[in-house]
Amino acid sequence: MPKLFDVNFTLLGKSLDFRTRRNALLAGNIANLETPGYKSKDLVFERALGEAIKASQPGPLQVTHPQHMDGRRPIPLVRVQPQVIETASPDAALDQNTVNLETEMAKLAENQVMYQALTRMISSRFQQLKLAIREGDA
Repeated sequence: MPKLFDVNFTLLGKSLDFRTRRNALLAGNIANLETPGYKSKDLVFERALGEAIKASQPGPLQVTHPQHMDGRRPIPLVRVQPQVIETASPDAALDQNTVNLETEMAKLAENQVMYQALTRMISSRFQQLKLAIREGDA
């Protein structure tokens, strides 16, 4: 029996959650533009999501029995967590603040575009489910 919400739907939801968290983090950077000693932060998660997706693919070893190991180290997609990093800035201010307003605004804009794309994809998936339900009632 096929699952109603497959790995792609889980991936979309997880990505949307991460984009929301990244938006808050970037907004925090901008809010601390003039805070002495503040280090600009970012949220990285694409690599972790990619590794989780790869883990769901067949491993490099041939499996002849369901209990055999196939050489993968599976990471359940629902357990993937983003990593908060300090962003490098070669032009830190005299007060050691590393926030660059133009860079942060560009990251924020890019993140918002990605967020909007994800919401459109999720909305489309729900529209497809809605259509399938309506067709089933006919």
